[in-house]
Order: sequence, then structure tokens, then C-alpha cells
Amino acid sequence: MKKFDFSFKLIVLAVCTAIAINFFYVPKQDSVSAAETEMRGVWVTTVGNQDYPTRPTTDAWELRVQLDEILDNCEDMGFNTIFFQVRPSGDALYKSSVYPWSYYLTGTQGEEPGDNFDPLAYAVNEAHKRGIQLHAWINPYRVTNSTQYNDKLAWNNPAVLRPDLVLTDSAGKMYLNPGEADSIDIILNGIREIVENYDVDGIHLDDYFYPSSGFDDSAAYYKYQDSYPDKAEWRRSMVNTLIACANDAVKEINPNCMFGVSPSGIWANSSNTPGGSNTSGSSSYHSLYADTKLWVEREYLDYIMPQIYWHNGHDAADYSTLIDWWSSICAPTNVKLYIGEAAYKAASGSEAAWKGQNGLNELSTQVNMCRQSPYIGGYSMFAYSSFRDNSSLYNLIKELQSTPVEPPVLGGGTAVQPTNPEPTDEPSDNVPPDPTDEPKPTQAPVNTGNADKFTDMGSYQWAMPYIRELVDAGIVNGISETEFGPDIDVNRADATVLLYRIFKQGNVTSFDENFADVYKNKYYYDEIGQARASGIAWGIGDNLFNPDGKMLRQDMATLAYRVLRERQILTAIPNTAKALNNYWDWRDIDFYARDAVAACVENNLMGGYGDGTIKPKGYATRVEVALFMQRIKALIDAQ
Repeated sequence: MKKFDFSFKLIVLAVCTAIAINFFYVPKQDSVSAAETEMRGVWVTTVGNQDYPTRPTTDAWELRVQLDEILDNCEDMGFNTIFFQVRPSGDALYKSSVYPWSYYLTGTQGEEPGDNFDPLAYAVNEAHKRGIQLHAWINPYRVTNSTQYNDKLAWNNPAVLRPDLVLTDSAGKMYLNPGEADSIDIILNGIREIVENYDVDGIHLDDYFYPSSGFDDSAAYYKYQDSYPDKAEWRRSMVNTLIACANDAVKEINPNCMFGVSPSGIWANSSNTPGGSNTSGSSSYHSLYADTKLWVEREYLDYIMPQIYWHNGHDAADYSTLIDWWSSICAPTNVKLYIGEAAYKAASGSEAAWKGQNGLNELSTQVNMCRQSPYIGGYSMFAYSSFRDNSSLYNLIKELQSTPVEPPVLGGGTAVQPTNPEPTDEPSDNVPPDPTDEPKPTQAPVNTGNADKFTDMGSYQWAMPYIRELVDAGIVNGISETEFGPDIDVNRADATVLLYRIFKQGNVTSFDENFADVYKNKYYYDEIGQARASGIAWGIGDNLFNPDGKMLRQDMATLAYRVLRERQILTAIPNTAKALNNYWDWRDIDFYARDAVAACVENNLMGGYGDGTIKPKGYATRVEVALFMQRIKALIDAQ
């Protein structure tokens, strides 16, 4: 397949999408009206103690009372969704194994609240009792919001544990480097633990991505510059990766949990970027390296909520111009559009359009404009303190939201209802069955010792020299004396056994224990135990191995790469972008597997298909695994 630059692929996709929309698209008219559902959201900010808590404290009673007041007022004003900032600056307002307790919560980063109080757990439970959704709002990269906190990080802050991932912006504030894969992995782990441990209705990211064009990330860029000569394009690709993987991380755990972003209101200006809006303000595409338009077009998220914090008639960024532009972007997709509203300007704006009664009128007009659009499903107000500190604004929003509506939900059903559930002894549908209940019948492949007897290799004759070599070496067997079974999917046990046979080279490793679900009556029991003891077999947690689980192609690569790297057979850092940009489906590779797949591609252990895909989540077949193992064997023999 002819190689060409990945950035060119993005241009081609963007042009094709634009043509398709312009010539073939008929606007959808099936948007849900405000009479049925409407996002009526409000941001509750914790950074700087703007909304919660009003001052740092460890007093659980005070923290609880403040949350009760916020939730009661939000219910009274008619809000049905709260975006609660639970990760303001590389720290957390919940029990986290990734981030320390927040400075803004207790006054000392890493110090937990009294009485084992967990603000997020309490807020979720109490919001749901009031019929209000709660989305966990995180700032992904920021470590400190001011230089005064740079020397006050807790010992378990990711920035302290991994100082190699930390960079500072022009103001000296600290960030996890967005260009480092490990930074993204930390952020994703933080997202996963929220969705796994809390009944949140969504994960929400704000508008902070790359802090400035002067951010010194040259060391990270060095690894990718051959594939991305344009540094800005590389930065955008890294942020795109975070967004796509964050969505995957949420959906893998809870498909009904929403994922959305509230970016700055201008994607790009038409004066310097084709397809941009008729505006002239700072843009997310160029200033923050956030390609928010692409996220919508590729449906990397469930909703987008651009912060359109300008008034109607604004010279550089007219409100009506921007909501129309965003409507045109979201309408052909399944991504819902909500609008971020500048309630803080209506509360204390200095511009004439926002002062006094003008501000109240402007906000009211904007809400009604959203409701009149068939493409806008609601809005969110920034921020809670604007209503707390301004009775006129409080009363206005209460009037605008006087008729209750349900918030939008995913996956069908109804929105969250006020509940006070009783504990139940009913077994959960999500509890995995005891693997001993229905053991799958398995049989050891037959060791034929003669690959030439295989009669089912018709279309795979090209692979026979490799199969023959492995059979002769006693590494690969047939499923009978005359059948190899080339198209049979390989399970985890067989793939691991084959890799162990490649590496053991006559040496048998003794073992004292095995995985709990690898039973003694299975043909692979000894070799899995030996593979575990020698560092080749890896489990899935809780001392389980899932031996009968089918092996994905990306997991096959990950298994091999881990061993090859640990044994210093592969030592070079793979150029992930360069290795994978030939494959149209490279984004389907889960983040944890990207380096592994890239390394296997670079070293000719794995390749793609004739249609330009690599199919990372396709099941690995026996013939694919055999070829993969033969190439690994050749790589080892060449050392």
C-alpha cells in the first residue's frame, strides 16, 4: 500500500465531509423539543473556592451543609443538571488512587476531609434524590492554577511521581505534558476510577487544553516530528487522542454515562481557516490545539457545549452567528449541542450589553434563542456563584425554568428520578459467573510432527514454510493429524503457551502457584504456570487469567511487546504516529496497546490488511498467531 502523510488524510477526510454535507445533507428535524427534555445545567466550580467550598476545610459537617445549600438552590431554580468540578488542578474532590485530595477542599493537598467524607459520593446521591443529574467535571492537564501552589504538591500527585511529564506555561503554572502518552494514560485512569466507583451521569471536560503556543514540548515532539512536520498538527493529534480514548474509557465501563466537552466558543475563524465561523476571536483550533469540530464530525463525544460567552451583536464573536455555526456542525451527527452561557456576565458584567437590566435581558434572550432552535438541546450556566450572589439573576433563571423538564439521557429510559433506594440482596447482572459453573471443554492441539499432512491450508499455502518450521520445532501443533484450523480464533491460553515455548528455548521454569481460573485438569496448566513464573503470562486482575477468552490482535501485540521489551530484545521507543498512520483504523487501537502495535509494525512482526486496516480488535486466528510467533522466533534467533 502506498504511504502518505497522516495530516493529508485529515485534510482529505475534512474536504470529503464538507462536500457530503453541502451537497447531500438534508437537515434533521427530529431534535427533541424543550417540552420533552432540555439540558438545564450549571457549573459548580471548586478551583479557587469560587463556588464550593467557600473556604478550604476538613470539617465534614460544613462541607456537607454547603453542598446541601447548593443542591437545594439548584433544585429551587429549576436546574436539572450539575457539572461538579471534581478535579480542579491535578487533585481530587473524591477518594482517588490516582490523584491526591484537593488543596481547595481541605487547605492541604493530600489531606482528607474528616469523618471519611467524600464530596462526590455525597453530591451524586443527594443530586439524584432531587431528580438532578450530576456530571463529574475534570480539568485534564492542569497541575497548578497558580505558581504559589507549585511547591505544595502532595507526595502522591502524578506530577511528583512523574516529574518527567511536567511542563510549565509562560506564567509558570504546571501541566502534565499533553504530548506524552503517559500523561494521557494518567488522565484516562482518573476518568475510569470515577465511572467505576461513582454513579455519575457523565464525565465532563472544560476548555483548557494546550496552555499556550510557547509551551516547551520540544522533547516530546522530537519522537513524532518525522510523521508530523507541522508541530501544531501533532499537538492537535495528541489532544484528539485524549478525547477519543476518554470516550472509549467511559463507554467501556458504563455505556449510558455521557461524555462531553465545553470548549471555547470559536473553533476557528473563517478569515484564516476554511470552514470556520464568521468571527475574529481567539480559537480553540489555533490557540489551544483542540480540533473541536473534528470531535463532533467523528462523534468522539456524546455532546459538545461551546462556551459562547458573547452577546448578540458582538463585533468579533456574535452570539447568534456562533450558535448557528455550531448547529450546522452538530446537525448531521449524533452529537448533541448544548450552549455554555455567561451567567457571570449577567451578574457583574462590565460591558454595556451585560450591565444591570441589559445583562438580564441578554441572558433571557439567549435562553429563548436556544429553545427556538431545533438543533440545540439546552444550555449550562457559568457559574453557580453568579446566582448565589445576585438575587435578580436567581429570580430570572427560576422564572425561565419554572416548568420542569427532564434532562437528556443516553441509552433510552427516563432521566434520573428522585429516589431513596433501599438496599437489596438481589444479585447484580454485572457479576461475572463462577468460571467453575460451566467449564468450557478444551482439548490440547494434537502434536502431529508433520505439517505436510495438513489438508485445510488451501488459501494459506504461502504460510506453510512458517507453519512447517514451528511444527518441526514443537512450538505449534495441529487440531488433528490432518487439520491445522487456520481460521480458528486463538484464546489467551494458547497464545500465551506459544509465546512461552518461543522464549523458553529448552529451559523449563518451575512454579509454585498458578492463576485461580487455570485448572489442573487443563492441558495448558503447567505451561501457563511456567509462563507466569517467567514473566510471560499476565492476568486480568484478582489473580484471574481468563484462559478461554479470545485474543484480540492488539492484545497479541501487547503480550509480545511486553516480553520483548522486558528482555531487552526491543529497546527503541516506537514512533507510534509514523508506524500506524498507514492504517485508516488506527484510532480503534486502545491507548494501552498503541505503543505495542506500533513496535510490532516497526519490527515487521505484525502488518495490516489489503484494505488499509490493521483491525486491532479483530480476533487473532491460528494462522495469524503462528506467523506472528515465527517472526518473533526469527527476531530472537537473530540476536
